[in-house]
Amino acid sequence: MSTSLAIEVCGLSVRLSGKPILKGVNLEVRRGDLYGLLGRNGAGKTTAMRCLLGYLPFQGGSCKVLGVHSARIHRVAQPYGVALDPPGMDDTLTLRQNLEVAAIRGGIVGGRGVDEALELVGLTHRQNNRGDRLSHGQGRRAAVARALLGSPELLVLDEPLSGLDPEGVERMLALFAELTASSKVTIVLSSHHLREVEHVCNRVGMMEEGMTLLEGQVPDLLAAAGDGLRLRAANLKGAAQMLARLPGVLPDPVLEGDILKVRVDSSFQASAALTQLVQAGFGIEEFARQGASLVDVFHRVLETKKNSVEDAA
Repeated sequence: MSTSLAIEVCGLSVRLSGKPILKGVNLEVRRGDLYGLLGRNGAGKTTAMRCLLGYLPFQGGSCKVLGVHSARIHRVAQPYGVALDPPGMDDTLTLRQNLEVAAIRGGIVGGRGVDEALELVGLTHRQNNRGDRLSHGQGRRAAVARALLGSPELLVLDEPLSGLDPEGVERMLALFAELTASSKVTIVLSSHHLREVEHVCNRVGMMEEGMTLLEGQVPDLLAAAGDGLRLRAANLKGAAQMLARLPGVLPDPVLEGDILKVRVDSSFQASAALTQLVQAGFGIEEFARQGASLVDVFHRVLETKKNSVEDAA
C-alpha cells in the first residue's frame, strides 16, 4: 500500500446468507482527502464501510486502512474516529455522558475534548439530553462529535447528513471541509445526497448494486461529463426530437419531471438552437446552459452500465 493512501479496497466481495451483497468494490482514499462514497440507498456503502473497519468479514478482495489489514485495524497506532448508522447512543445516558464514556473506553487522552466536540457539531445546548431525546439528525451529529474526540487522523462517517435540516447540512459540510483543510484530517463519508457533497468532496467513488461504478477527482468527473442544457417546453417531446438532430447535442437525454437535460459539446450553438426551437413553436419555457453535476455523472454511468448489459445480452 502506498504511503499516500489512507484506505485501499481492492475487489471486495461479501456474501450474506449465500446472497452476494458486494460484488467488486474498489476504493482509493488518499491522505488528506475529503472522500465521498456515493450511491443510492442499498448500494452497499454501509457494508463496504463495515468491512474496511473490520466489523464484517468478507469473502474476496482486500481492505487496508492506514497500511493495516482491516482485520487488524484495532492495532492501528494512528487514531481514527468512526460514526456509523445507526449512531449507537446509550439512551439511558445524556449526550455528554455518552461522549465521556466513549473517551474512557477508547483510552482517549489529550486532543479534542467533549466540550469542543459538542461545540463543533452544534450540540452544546443538547448535552444534557438523554440519547432517546435526540432527534434523528441530532443523533447523527452526536455520533460525529464522538468520532471527533481526541486527535483522529482519519474519520469514517456513514451517512452523517441523514436527517439534518439544510442549516445542519451546511454546518457539517463546512466542518468537514475545515478539518481537511486546516487539520489535514482524512475524511470518508458515505451519502446518497450527491448535490450536497459535490462542492466539498475533492474525490468520490460511486457505488451501485454492490459494485464500484467509477472513482476519481470531482473536477475531472464533472469535466468528462460535459456541459448540459436544461429545457422545459409546452411540447417537450417535439423539442427533444429537434434538439437530438442539432450539432453538438450528445445522445441519451435525461427526463426529470417536466425538465429535459441533455449533454452538449463545445460545438453546440446555444443561440442558434434556441432560435430554431422558438420558431418551431414548441412553447419554450426554460432554456439554460449549465455545468454538469455529480447527479449527471451518476445518471450517465448508470446509463452506460445499462447499455453494456443490454449489449451483452
